[in-house]
Amino acid sequence: MEKAVGIFLVFFMACALIEESNAAMSEAQMKNAMKTLRNMCMPKSGVSKEALASMKEGNFDDDDRKLKCYLGCIMNMMQVVKNGKISMTMVKNQITKMVDPTWGAKLVATFESCSNVEGSDNCDLAYISESVFMKLTKMHL
Repeated sequence: MEKAVGIFLVFFMACALIEESNAAMSEAQMKNAMKTLRNMCMPKSGVSKEALASMKEGNFDDDDRKLKCYLGCIMNMMQVVKNGKISMTMVKNQITKMVDPTWGAKLVATFESCSNVEGSDNCDLAYISESVFMKLTKMHL
């Protein structure tokens, strides 16, 4: 299940890059899409590799605006933020299109537990959502 959740996070970043399809993405496709988004959002946000490595270990720096905006960039690229909130409609649509249904329902349920998160802007919203999701799953973007 841990690998499946990790793959979900990779798929989630791929949403903005993959055309509509009825088949789930392969793990390699998801990793490639994640790399593309990371390469786009790191320079745009100015986040350091060290901050990302620390986040992967579960250490969230509440004062790191660049980290917050990196996550905001990822969520914007995935088109899952609408009117300053997580769009569960988009999350469900992307999971249905791209994730194996055997564990997709569990991922939707986990994401629904984060759906009421609010932030002062998209960067803050993405950061809070990621920290909540990681606490629930022990996985990260």
